[in-house]
Amino acid sequence: MIFQPEALAVVIGFMVLANRLVAALVTPIFDKYDWEKFWIMYIAWVVAGVLVAFSQVNLFAEFIPNEIVGLILTGIVAGGGANLLHDLIDQPSVLFLDEIE
Repeated sequence: MIFQPEALAVVIGFMVLANRLVAALVTPIFDKYDWEKFWIMYIAWVVAGVLVAFSQVNLFAEFIPNEIVGLILTGIVAGGGANLLHDLIDQPSVLFLDEIE
C-alpha cells in the first residue's frame, strides 16, 4: 500500500501536532487531578480526528471508495501515531534499555 506523499506528510504533521497539543493541554490536567492516563489515548484520537476532518486529508482515498470511512481511518492513524510519538519521545530510556545493561 503506497500513500500519496503529500497526504502522508500532512498526517505525520497531524501526529506531531496532536501529540504536542495533548501533552501541553491535557496531560497536565490529568497529572494535577491524578486521573487515570488511559483516556489520553482517546483524546489524542479525537484531536487528530478533528484535524483530519477540517483538512479533509484522506490517506485511503485510492483504496477505500467511501470518503467518510477513509477520513475515520486517517484520523485513527494520526491519533495512534500521536500516541506512538508520545511513547517514543517521553520514554526514551525504554528504547535504549538494552544498550545500558
